Amino acid sequence: MSDDVFTTRSDEPVSQDTAAQESAEPIVPSSSVAADEGGDDGGSTGMLGPLEIPSTSRLLVGLGGAVMALSTLLSWLKAGQDSFPNNAGVGLSTFGVGLVVFLVGLSLLLRSKSVAATLGMALGAFAITLIFIVLIGTDSQILGFGAWLGLAGSAVAVLGALQLAIESKDRPDLEFHPMPAALGAVLAVVASFWLDWVGGPVGDSIGGLDSDVLFGLPILILAGIALVFAVELISVPQMVMEGRRQALLMVSQSAGIAIVVIAGSNVLAMAFGNDAFGSGPLVALVGGIMLTRSIKEA
Repeated sequence: MSDDVFTTRSDEPVSQDTAAQESAEPIVPSSSVAADEGGDDGGSTGMLGPLEIPSTSRLLVGLGGAVMALSTLLSWLKAGQDSFPNNAGVGLSTFGVGLVVFLVGLSLLLRSKSVAATLGMALGAFAITLIFIVLIGTDSQILGFGAWLGLAGSAVAVLGALQLAIESKDRPDLEFHPMPAALGAVLAVVASFWLDWVGGPVGDSIGGLDSDVLFGLPILILAGIALVFAVELISVPQMVMEGRRQALLMVSQSAGIAIVVIAGSNVLAMAFGNDAFGSGPLVALVGGIMLTRSIKEA
């Protein structure tokens, strides 16, 4: 066969028009050079993406959560004169309070939640820490530094959550199911003072408002507020402005979450076997869950 058949295109003469077209094509810089140039002119932030600085309220919530989690690694009850080995509050020494504070602190530190959830968790942790200190005694020789540090951390988290609730303007609209919300609040109210929190023989049971328990007191207050709000929203819904309605629902949801935190710490204490199993914390926990789940984003 003739060699002309296998003549390639490279062997053909290049015309002036073809050379002009090839020289007119733009030269595209490599991806690495383009990335370097983009970082210089401020048009791109590279692989990291835009840096977001959290607000002061979010910083306070995160700081409070970190202090809460750290406090439970210290002693809440002194094991001896030098408190060594360390009797960490996250263990059995705090009857479930330290473990709940530890979990809530980590949750507030690691994840950003809604305003209602943040406020409810911070309030619940503050309440159980304060009650623990009151039950042990502020002037007691066995009260450790970890309990005070946990109280300070939860107070900072509450302050940040309140500031977040005031500053937040783009909160999602909430709606609720009236009957489950009201029933959950009623269950929590009844459990706080009517049912036994520390079981025992007849006549030896202790209620939630007893000076040796006290965990029913914040539940009574929070559930009472949620019940009043639910009755108002059910009875005269047309008289409640939309802004006030959303505020009432947010407070009710925060109260439900705080009830879950407080009652859950008592259920953990009973699961640890420190006290006889009472019915009050269980019913309050169910009521708090019902109240919380009955209010959702629209």
